[in-house]
Amino acid sequence: DKWQLNFGIQQPSSQVDTAGTPGTDATSVNHLPDGGFNIRWEDSKWGHVQFATILRDIGANSPTLGQDNAFGWGLNLSTSLNVFERDSLQAQITYGQGIFAFCNDNFTYTGFNGGDAAYNNAGELRALAYFAAMGGYTHQWSEKFRSTATFGYVNEQAQTAAAYHETYYGSGNLVWQLRKRLSVGLECLYGYKDEKSGAHGDVWRVQTGMVYSLF
Repeated sequence: DKWQLNFGIQQPSSQVDTAGTPGTDATSVNHLPDGGFNIRWEDSKWGHVQFATILRDIGANSPTLGQDNAFGWGLNLSTSLNVFERDSLQAQITYGQGIFAFCNDNFTYTGFNGGDAAYNNAGELRALAYFAAMGGYTHQWSEKFRSTATFGYVNEQAQTAAAYHETYYGSGNLVWQLRKRLSVGLECLYGYKDEKSGAHGDVWRVQTGMVYSLF
């Protein structure tokens, strides 16, 4: 009753860095779907622990270098555990090669596309290493108020000077359970980004939100 095992395949969307040389004329090619599985233990009293993995084929086609493929893989361990009477602790760690496309930092508007694989000086396509970790804690102040604080870190094997290298991200919020199905919250977020060249920047944000549960 406490164990669950899932298998799945999905449409691939690998991204190859073509900013450096060689490989500037290459385009991403996907020949096989991404596949993976997870195994999950869940207990209504304690929470859950989950281990997951993904396997993928990252391909590129270059008029000058020809077609090449790199093997991508990723491992993920995550948990949410109930502590004390009403608090919970969340944690997650991820490591792999060629999985940057799944990273939240890799959305198109950030300009960091191409982090799955890159060409080395010999013109060979190689999957890039990726590491990420996060932790969070949720505290129930009362029946009406709760807060969650989080911190996350991402490190991507960098290529060119302007390539994504690492980020630090933190957040803290206060949520008011206004009604049984309605809650509103205020959150503060801080992010810091570092590129391979050493260029860096940070930003503060404040956001508010509302959730209404239909069921």
